[in-house]
Amino acid sequence: MKKLLATLITLALLLTSAAALAETVPAINWEDIDIESTGIEGSWYTFDTIALQIWVPDIFVNADITEEDGEGVIAKFQAPDGSAGIFGQIIEGYKGATMEDVIKRLTENGATEIERCTLNGLDAISYSIPDTDAAYVTFVTASGNFVQFIFTPVSDEGFAAVAQLVTASIMPEK
Repeated sequence: MKKLLATLITLALLLTSAAALAETVPAINWEDIDIESTGIEGSWYTFDTIALQIWVPDIFVNADITEEDGEGVIAKFQAPDGSAGIFGQIIEGYKGATMEDVIKRLTENGATEIERCTLNGLDAISYSIPDTDAAYVTFVTASGNFVQFIFTPVSDEGFAAVAQLVTASIMPEK
């Protein structure tokens, strides 16, 4: 499994000016992505309650959220055959926490491949959890909510590339 953030950083560095190289924390910006060149059609989804928007390829169905999905789930996009999914969740229990606090908690809970970046202006962390076939991105929104997106399965290289594009699109609501 390739590191989600490593690939995103590479993509961002290839597409951005030399100024991105001077950043101490890598910056990923949707405006630097030429989505038309990918040939992937997508739609924007807005989450007003947390002032966030995300682009998702049209192949994914915006599925209904059920009680079984768990608390705080705000987004559930699935491939029609159920082979891949993108899930968004508000994370409780982090009010007043810093990203360093989040990194410490993730480390204590066994997360690996923890990387920090700025994602369209949002302070973000990507990571893996051993024995899962998923990539995680956690960030704090302008509204002060901690949100995480989960992409699965990242062992599928095609889906992993799509997950990278979707991750690069996460941004404050315009």
